[in-house]
Amino acid sequence: MPWFRPTNTVVSPFNAAVPELKISSIPVRIFTACFTSAIVAVHYTNYSPLITTIRAELHISSGQTGLFSTLLFLGLAIAYIPAGMLADRFGARPVLLGSTTLLAGAALALPLFPNLTWILLCRLLVGLGSGGAFIAGAGIAASLGKHASLGQGLYGGATQIGSGMGLLITPHLFTLFGWRGSFFVWGLFSAIAIVLWLFVYDGSHPRQSHTIDIKAGLRSPSVWTLGLSHLGTFGLGNAIAAWLTVYLVTAYHLPLALAATFGSFALLTGMFFRPLGGILIARNIIRAIPLLRMGTIMGFLGVGVLIIPFHTPLLAITGISLIAIGATIPYTAVFNPAAHLRTVSKGVAQGMVSVLSSPTVIIGPPLIGFILDRTGSFSWAFSPIMLFGLIAIVASFLAHAALQKEATMYF
Repeated sequence: MPWFRPTNTVVSPFNAAVPELKISSIPVRIFTACFTSAIVAVHYTNYSPLITTIRAELHISSGQTGLFSTLLFLGLAIAYIPAGMLADRFGARPVLLGSTTLLAGAALALPLFPNLTWILLCRLLVGLGSGGAFIAGAGIAASLGKHASLGQGLYGGATQIGSGMGLLITPHLFTLFGWRGSFFVWGLFSAIAIVLWLFVYDGSHPRQSHTIDIKAGLRSPSVWTLGLSHLGTFGLGNAIAAWLTVYLVTAYHLPLALAATFGSFALLTGMFFRPLGGILIARNIIRAIPLLRMGTIMGFLGVGVLIIPFHTPLLAITGISLIAIGATIPYTAVFNPAAHLRTVSKGVAQGMVSVLSSPTVIIGPPLIGFILDRTGSFSWAFSPIMLFGLIAIVASFLAHAALQKEATMYF
């Protein structure tokens, strides 16, 4: 694999045609995709430590504050499938450039508006950019040949790093710049991804051999079972993560910064478990579907532990650990099988899987806030999330039969 790939020729100031070079080595592609993944995921959680301040300054309820998460993930869900189709047709790099530009622009604009409606519109646009960038990056990770499982695991791990950074660093940004300044700083960091993709060749191959057809995805049992399984891993984990800081402050009376630190630590463990899942699969230590089943069960049990109506540090650590591991270790087990279906193109399959995982993160956070406002209890507020976990467990046990019929590889 060469270090660079010549692309379009450009004319130098001395009128000599020279190749425009874009770096294309696998390590550089993995690093750039992972950096983008981390930056995207920062926006999943960067509002969570600011909930109390935003609620007070904008005079809104907990349910309305949950819309900061809902609008973001709604944008992701809307963007997933179109972005996957565009990446299949034109390659991942143009999609990444356009998506990261939208993401950074909306993130920078968000703190400039005093009105909740416009702020939420910016969160929706951040979500649209995030969804496009995430799917295109996942496609690059799945296009690394024998390194695909490791690349997909590292890509997923970077998502957890970003989510953890959103919780860990935002309280410090808030101290320095206030809540609006915190959003603005994260927008500046998002713009770095645009610069990186100007110089990195993604190695993707537009126009795959089979038809780019969304109907094939809708008819695919593999897409449905993988997506609904992801509902109880990625979806469940992020729905709980949105309220994790407030949960620790309320239930255990921790200072905001300390609660955010503990919450971020739980998310940051995913930077080990997502790559670990990819390594375990690549080395045939465990197959993808058994790993997926294990993850859905762990997430379900983790929420069950958190809703126990009395609080001890041991219960909190156990519940959060089960959710953190269950939400992250099966990541490769979802996206690599989705990229290797006979009748569904990679971008469409990965996009649809992501869409099917979205209801938990779209409905969950405002539902948690709504119930919390009326009961004052996280035991009640977290309870509906267990339903999503149960659906995911059932889907994970149906996935193997579907993949046996549709996958080009054995999972």
